[in-house]
Amino acid sequence: MAANPVSLPVNVPHINRILLPVNFTDASQVAFQRAVEVARIYHASLWLVHVMAHPTSTGMANVLPGALAKLVADLESDLDKMQQLASAQGVSCTALLREGSVVEQVRDVARHRNIDLLVLATHGGRGVHGLFLGSIAERLIRTLTIPVLTVGIAKNQPSWDNADVRHILFAGDFCPETLCGLSFALGVQQRTGARLSSLRVVPPGTRPEAIHVIREKIQSLVPPGTDIHIAEGKVGTSVCNLARELGVDLIALGVHKNSFAREVFGTSLTQILLTAPCPVISVRQC
Repeated sequence: MAANPVSLPVNVPHINRILLPVNFTDASQVAFQRAVEVARIYHASLWLVHVMAHPTSTGMANVLPGALAKLVADLESDLDKMQQLASAQGVSCTALLREGSVVEQVRDVARHRNIDLLVLATHGGRGVHGLFLGSIAERLIRTLTIPVLTVGIAKNQPSWDNADVRHILFAGDFCPETLCGLSFALGVQQRTGARLSSLRVVPPGTRPEAIHVIREKIQSLVPPGTDIHIAEGKVGTSVCNLARELGVDLIALGVHKNSFAREVFGTSLTQILLTAPCPVISVRQC
């Protein structure tokens, strides 16, 4: 017997302002182009921000007189070039240069500029080249109440510039705290007409009767016609493998207030962000 449908709010995204922190790496350039694509789809404005470390922490102001002024001028020039590239593609763009903690400055800009979507580059490495990987990305995803779109550097990531989003995969445990991600995925589906698939990952050896109950619960939450997948194994590997198999354009995840759901935590989160074959949208419970 099928479960009774549940009325789940559909969060249709109204994206007017997009924020992209940049550090001028190759990954940052890929994220910039994706942010421009999203801005064109939603007729939104784009805000760029580069966050400098305090000069006292690097010793630059004391060791090399005038070096700080030269650095600031170079960074402003680089930001201006990106701003012109966005404008050439028909996107209104504003560039900001900030100083201090990346997390604090990004949160401050998001709050005071009424940002609707944060776009982050994800890539390997440490220091400057790993700026938005690991703890900084996770802290932003967990603390911001706006959706966060993470973009990897995989060469086969689909372009949205012409085709828009055609296939969305929502992955989660379907508990109340993560259904905000499903609501957002339903909103994107409604706006774009995309196909929707869902995934619930369970531990190996889960009993068939338990899987049946899980499937009925999912059926009560998703629209008719949604493809429901239940996979046994590790969360990160299962999500990325299915996304690759289905050729999806977007992975949607629901986020707990202080952390991802227990199943999407730690190494699983990092694995999804780094190896997903498409962008990942993370939506925190509001």
